[in-house]
Amino acid sequence: MNILSMSGFVPEQICDTVRFTQYFGQRNIASYCGYASDFISQVMGDQNIDGAVYPKSCDSSRIIGSYLEMCGKFLHQINVPAGTDHAAVMFFAEEIRRYQQQIEKHYHTAINNIGERIALLNRRNREICEMYDDLDTLDYYAYIENIHKNLQRPLCEQTVGDRLRQVHRTGKRVFVTGSFLSGIEIARIIEDRGLKIVGDDLPESGRLCSFPETKDTGDVYLNISANIMGRRLSPTQDHFNRILEADLAEIKRKEAKGVIMVIQKYCEPYEYLYSIYKAYLEAQDIPVLKISLLHSEDTQKAELQIEAFADII
Repeated sequence: MNILSMSGFVPEQICDTVRFTQYFGQRNIASYCGYASDFISQVMGDQNIDGAVYPKSCDSSRIIGSYLEMCGKFLHQINVPAGTDHAAVMFFAEEIRRYQQQIEKHYHTAINNIGERIALLNRRNREICEMYDDLDTLDYYAYIENIHKNLQRPLCEQTVGDRLRQVHRTGKRVFVTGSFLSGIEIARIIEDRGLKIVGDDLPESGRLCSFPETKDTGDVYLNISANIMGRRLSPTQDHFNRILEADLAEIKRKEAKGVIMVIQKYCEPYEYLYSIYKAYLEAQDIPVLKISLLHSEDTQKAELQIEAFADII
């Protein structure tokens, strides 16, 4: 099986998937959330992909199945609770169990290595955490590129911490937040303009580092659910104040002088969050730049925006 997955809500503990990072082919949808649109386009157009798994967590992700229902590939949507309390963990555990059952049914296979995968995933995440703690000494572009490459490999082949370039670059310290950084070229542009990324709240980096380790004893589905529900929150789960509190604490700890929010155009949860971010941070004299991308390759306007932003910090 070669399943394209979208979102950190898809449990890597169950089976290998190909994580959607960026799409270079023909796009099938216009005037729609660029991230979801490119995901749909890859599932429809990439013959190497035989399935798709995605969350039901925002308006854009809820209707992915409607676009894909005639593609003839394996499709599964995971319902994501808005809360994080015990009831939410119980609910999501059943969703994870259902996900496993549907894969086994469709691919006529039995999944019996979840314990091994938990150990590999815990190790992988520890490696990312160690790198994240050393961002001051790393080339951020190489760091995020390394993560993206590994998320598309089988878990047993992921070697996240290998051969990253060590740098001692100084610059104006910034914090990056937003949706999955599909256009990672933006990271290179940011640091080429004299800024230094010292922290982030991206799903594939800072938010992933906030995961507790998955326990390997007791009810495995509850353990996986608690792991995913226990991380830093996504805007699709509401609780904007809790998101802001966690980010503000890190921004202060890392002594960031500015914040860059990179989101996909038409992404409502992040648009709402941005208005709260802007009000809170500018009241503390921390400038905020919002970069809205049309699709996963879009960096056309970002260069000028980042250059102007660097000048005002």
